[in-house]
Amino acid sequence: MPNRKKIERSKNYSYYSDLLWCTVPLIGMSWYYYGPRPLLLLLAALLTAYLCDCALAPLHGTGYQSHEPSSECFAALIVLMMPASISYPIVIAAVIVAVLVKEAFGGEGHYPFHPAAVGMVVAGVSWPKNVFFYPVPGTQLPLFGEVNTTVVAGMNATLRTGGLPSASTMNLLTGNVSAAVGTSAALVVMACGLFLLVRGRIKLSVVLPFFIFVIGLPWLFPQLNELPAFSLPWEFIRQRIYLEKYVILSGTALFGGLFLICEPVTMPDRRMSRIIYGAALGIMTYVFRAFSPYECAVCCALLIVGAIPEWLDLISHRTERIRFMREEEQRLANAAKSE
Repeated sequence: MPNRKKIERSKNYSYYSDLLWCTVPLIGMSWYYYGPRPLLLLLAALLTAYLCDCALAPLHGTGYQSHEPSSECFAALIVLMMPASISYPIVIAAVIVAVLVKEAFGGEGHYPFHPAAVGMVVAGVSWPKNVFFYPVPGTQLPLFGEVNTTVVAGMNATLRTGGLPSASTMNLLTGNVSAAVGTSAALVVMACGLFLLVRGRIKLSVVLPFFIFVIGLPWLFPQLNELPAFSLPWEFIRQRIYLEKYVILSGTALFGGLFLICEPVTMPDRRMSRIIYGAALGIMTYVFRAFSPYECAVCCALLIVGAIPEWLDLISHRTERIRFMREEEQRLANAAKSE
């Protein structure tokens, strides 16, 4: 019997595998509201990612890595952030961009920006009327071809203009709102997030600062037409609570905080760096949500903040080294005095 070389899985295999498993309940909820079209969109995206990996991986000296499913994971994330009415060519184009970004920087473990965020932003800028307008829940969409049905803007469009959406809390939790395939059912998203947390895929040092700023900045600076331009944080509590409900449960803030920002390749390695990274992401997410016409605020934030993780790690390393040297000098000085 010839000796077969054992295929070793990449160190991030389990992370991407867990994220792919989380797509199952999210796609299931979307199927319930729109029919099987979201499932076919997912399959088309996964097939595109696989074919692109096979074609592009040899460009940097390696063949297709069957033990490294990151491209398929990025493809699934892109589908989950798009409307169920999106056309297949747009999904395929976004996935191709994501895999190109991954392979252009050397493939597995080398890309500086989150590939799914890049693919989503490129698609959103190129086809905003297709990517950021959503069908009404309960509409059974055709499996193929263009979708000729009523589509509406996402809830962030209402928040950005100073209004409050009319969706009830129950509808936000169960996904009975016009939103992306995988971001509408907040209760399912949070259950998947709990699964990822138990599995150790979510780093609290990143997620907690992120949500502190995503929640805290709208509380301090609420964009509501019914409130005065300047108000103290303890005033108009009821209006602020309603605003926070939609900030958290609508759009991609919750989904991005649990599924995107803890990507192991683009995330800093050191704890203090992760805290700063999460805080920066939260601030930029608020800025894009408040002032950008696009619904993918977290993805835009990832492209801006994605340039600093290595610098944060470098600064943190030098700071720790200086502190260690000072402590060592102090220890030697104390030892000399004791003699």
